Amino acid sequence: MIKRLSAYIIPASLRRLPLSAVAAMLLVLVPFTVGAQDIFSEDTVNINAVTVTARAAARVTPYTVVEIDPDLISRRKGDDMATLLQSSSLLYVKRYGNHGLASVSVRGLSGSHTLVTWNGMPVNAPGNGYSDFTVIPVVAASSVQITSGGSDLNDLSGYLGGKVELSSKPLFGSGTEASMSLSAGSYGDYGSSAVLTPGGTNLSVRAGGWANKSRNDFLFINRDAPGGEALMRRTNAAFSSGGFTGDIFYRTDYSRISMHVWFSDTERELPGPVTTVQQDFNERQTDRSFRGVVNYSLEHGRLTADVTAGGQCEFNRYYHMVTSYNGDNSSSSAIIRAKVALRVTQNTSLEFRAGDSYEKAVTLSYDGAEIRNLISFSVAGRSNPLPRLNLLLQARQTAVTGMKVSPEFTAGASWLMTPGGEHLLKASLSRNSRLPCLNDLYWIPGGNPDLVPENAAGGEVSWSFLRVWPSGSRGNFDLTLHGSHVNNLIQWVPGQSGLWQAENVRDVNIAGAEARVGRDLSIRNWILRGVFNYSFARSVVAATEVANDRSPGRQLIYAPLHHANLNLGATGKWFRTGLTAAWESRRYTTSDNSEWLPGSLMTDAFAGADFRTGAAGWRAEIAVNNLPGLATESVRNYPMPLRTFKIKLTLTWSEKKKKDETRD
Repeated sequence: MIKRLSAYIIPASLRRLPLSAVAAMLLVLVPFTVGAQDIFSEDTVNINAVTVTARAAARVTPYTVVEIDPDLISRRKGDDMATLLQSSSLLYVKRYGNHGLASVSVRGLSGSHTLVTWNGMPVNAPGNGYSDFTVIPVVAASSVQITSGGSDLNDLSGYLGGKVELSSKPLFGSGTEASMSLSAGSYGDYGSSAVLTPGGTNLSVRAGGWANKSRNDFLFINRDAPGGEALMRRTNAAFSSGGFTGDIFYRTDYSRISMHVWFSDTERELPGPVTTVQQDFNERQTDRSFRGVVNYSLEHGRLTADVTAGGQCEFNRYYHMVTSYNGDNSSSSAIIRAKVALRVTQNTSLEFRAGDSYEKAVTLSYDGAEIRNLISFSVAGRSNPLPRLNLLLQARQTAVTGMKVSPEFTAGASWLMTPGGEHLLKASLSRNSRLPCLNDLYWIPGGNPDLVPENAAGGEVSWSFLRVWPSGSRGNFDLTLHGSHVNNLIQWVPGQSGLWQAENVRDVNIAGAEARVGRDLSIRNWILRGVFNYSFARSVVAATEVANDRSPGRQLIYAPLHHANLNLGATGKWFRTGLTAAWESRRYTTSDNSEWLPGSLMTDAFAGADFRTGAAGWRAEIAVNNLPGLATESVRNYPMPLRTFKIKLTLTWSEKKKKDETRD
């Protein structure tokens, strides 16, 4: 959308495995369980006023679907979504400094290959194809689910890397609950959020709001300063954000309707890169968005129907000391889609989906407004011909303004290897596409209306173990191997005139492995929890049409070969503490892999106290981010802060309804 966003496309990495040794120790010594995984039976778990409902369908889905542990979401309510995903998932987060533009990538591809939805509606910007996770607060969603790879064909259009689904869940029959959090931290960092959730028998409401601001003038180390390594303070980096979300759910015996709104307003200064000196151009940016979604679902007998309609408007203003660089951008999109599913037999069902998507973008770098319309049709068949065997077959065809899109498909199976479901084996194959974004097609200069969609073909195989002991303790381990081939990858490359142009110029081979391991257990009055995630993703250029290109055989830029994170937590009667570590290996910053950022390790710790008196409770917490005080960069020349501190106070109130006033 803005000229700065061209920098989102840059390089990635490899290196020694300081955390892989930790992973091996965990696999051998501790049967950890990942709370983020869906389990094999219907179950409801109450964790610190957060209710989680795990569904069998998610675990037996042939491709990888992971839900972030609600306890981790609750712990990160004052943060942005980028911070949550970096510390709690296998997604790689690329951030232009603290509070800077942030994108997430899955399985070695860029952030533009990650689809982001909110209550079923895509929220990627039509212009550049990205979602900025810095301006998405954790409080805006009560559930975060991640699909790796592009096998899920339930959406209107495809993606190649993965999907992040943000959604709000109803709390029917829960009574009224309310919470308010206030925080203060280093460098003038202040935050507040509030959530109110009245829950009746048939009506559930959730209203949330937030406001954050920071001077963000943190200390960092400039190793390239003219006089040698120097401690400096970041300038032109202030940040402020605010907004609200609202959700209403109403149900009858056979149907449910929900309405969702989301408004956000963010203003931030954009600090320049730090080379020998700190470059400042008085850059700043304003982002304002409004989104709304309505959903109606019906389930009666063998028939299930669902209709979703939604729209969003986004406004972006970019300011630079050179007036000609300023940007005035806006975009809007709307969708409507319907689903009808019929259970043909006791073990077989068919599902039909159809929908329409409308996108419009206006920018100073377009010759007028650009509009795209998309119509999508898909069909899916599900069957379990044997008691523990589940089969899935999906196909989708998309029609897009001025472009031909090949059919897409997914085929997969899952097999519960033991009667109790502890061991699960699953596999899938897929072929899917991603459309060029509007900037790729129409940006002046360099946009190319002759681009064709990117295509990927590949598959994955995984083994999952899950056990729930009579004491309530849980343990699980998941291992996934995946591979795919991407062709017609869109890149911006220098043209004959010297201007950069968008072209379908590269093919990429991707191969990798993912491991998730965790454990929950109770020891006397303590609840101990650990979650470890590790990803290996080798995304290598296989072929190129760029003259004198030295990228074949090299890792894509800003795609770490290794990524891992560890979450440890302990909760006593009134005391809670925890540690989070996130590590990325070397990230290359040039396509020939001749330059790179070294591996980075971010370690955060917190400790707090919880007290409750009747319906009211409060929690006081202190957190230390970047505990060792290491100098790190997510993007070259955009430093992250050294050690910082934050204190937070959370007040809660809960009025539970009597059991005879509620229904399941």
